[in-house]
Amino acid sequence: MLKTGKQFPDPPARLHLIGLKGVAMTALAEILQGQGYVISGSDTSEVFTTDSVLKRLNIHCANGFEAGNIGPRVAAVIYSTAYADDHIERRAVQVRGISEWSYPEVVGFLLAMYAHSIAVAGSHGKTTTTAMLARMLEEGGLDPTAIVGSTVMDWGGNARLGSSPWFVLEADEYQNKFQYYAPRHLIITNVDYDHPDYFPDIKSYQTVFLDFAAKIPTDGTLIAWGEEPLRLKLQSVCRGKFLTYGTAKNNDWRLTDVVLAENTSFKVIHNGNPYGEFNIPTTGFHYALNALGAIAMADAAGVNLEAIARALINFRGTARRLEYRGEFNKAIIIDDYAHHPTEITATIAALRARYPQRRLWCVFQAHTFSRTAAFLKNFAAALNHADQIILPPIYSSAREKGGEVDNNIIAEAVNQLTASRARPVRTLEEAADILRGVLKEGDVVVTMGAGDIWRLAEMIMS
Repeated sequence: MLKTGKQFPDPPARLHLIGLKGVAMTALAEILQGQGYVISGSDTSEVFTTDSVLKRLNIHCANGFEAGNIGPRVAAVIYSTAYADDHIERRAVQVRGISEWSYPEVVGFLLAMYAHSIAVAGSHGKTTTTAMLARMLEEGGLDPTAIVGSTVMDWGGNARLGSSPWFVLEADEYQNKFQYYAPRHLIITNVDYDHPDYFPDIKSYQTVFLDFAAKIPTDGTLIAWGEEPLRLKLQSVCRGKFLTYGTAKNNDWRLTDVVLAENTSFKVIHNGNPYGEFNIPTTGFHYALNALGAIAMADAAGVNLEAIARALINFRGTARRLEYRGEFNKAIIIDDYAHHPTEITATIAALRARYPQRRLWCVFQAHTFSRTAAFLKNFAAALNHADQIILPPIYSSAREKGGEVDNNIIAEAVNQLTASRARPVRTLEEAADILRGVLKEGDVVVTMGAGDIWRLAEMIMS
């Protein structure tokens, strides 16, 4: 349980969530509502991808933040870690003496209630891996509760409330949320330095993953990507069973015979023996690798091969992960959450495999000034794999006031590699206007980023 000394109220208490529209907060709201709590919340008035989920759940979200949003019967307030203690609603909570909890504190509290808790962590691939694993457990009859970092198309939301002791959590490393979680089992997809605004160097970033791995109990399992440079250190701190997955022959779970076409097919070798053949209805080597991590954990959980294969072949994906959005002038429009150079490279490679010989337009909205500055050269190299690049302004974090980089500097970095390939624009509307004027049959457009770039597809098609 939590070492805070605070007492979380029992249902049907009324809970208010500050920053309710965030994907993680919406998922938490759905779980808590399903457990019998009465939920309300607040957020900015801008359109979020979670608006439809909140409407389906009939959860009221106040547009804008003000002290009056905290109703008189609210027993506890849960806040997104994006909001500091000087936030107007958090100040009101403190004045009134209402119990206050951060998102990871509450998730840690919930996680401790489940005997078979599984966390999926890593710099890249954790959303897809979490969703695939949860679907495998679901197909295997284990009826898991789950929180995923994006809408799972099969669910119409990013949370699932089960009735069993199984809980699958996508665990985000930012701000060291790991410190609040103590899962029984853990998947680590990779450890690739990110969030330079919080972690000053790669060592501090790696440390939170090592500390997290050290929490796994002796009767737990840690499954890690076998080609991860941190693998040996992860193994050394793990007290439970340690397994690896990847393409190298020394992995416990090995990926072979990957075929990328309209779908992705592959074979799996387990401990040197053929395990099974699988198909996923989307394209990308990284999807096969994510699936392998999920397969390894599902097998450890006792899910049979047939249920695992069924979950994968019927997997409809998650929102903003190579998501097909529609067409304009017979050009295909895809949206993806990629916001790190490694993710951009993987996304473009997947699209090249799925749509060979086609002209690929990439509209990339960088996310946070700190990340853009830290990885500028890497961003340029990754984006250079597209044929044409359009760069809207950087989508800044609420925690940032500005930076020394902007979309013009990103364009300059790309064009130093290949002249006239990238162009900056002032708004998403300008990007839409450009694309409407140049797109033709056979073109592919991918919108990428962690901000509001997802809105661009609709702008183009309207």
